[in-house]
Amino acid sequence: MVPFRFLLLSAVAAAVLAAIGVTAVMTALNPSASEVAGSVSGNDPLTPPEFYGQR
Repeated sequence: MVPFRFLLLSAVAAAVLAAIGVTAVMTALNPSASEVAGSVSGNDPLTPPEFYGQR
């Protein structure tokens, strides 16, 4: 009986950790468009990105 309980608890813990991991990876790989635009152009859509250099 004890090994079955341990197996069940381990499966629940693994499922919780997997859900947390998948959520973290999706958040890291899928930033919102406003975050990307803000980080690239400094929140001004008319200003070119800094990696283009000076005019």
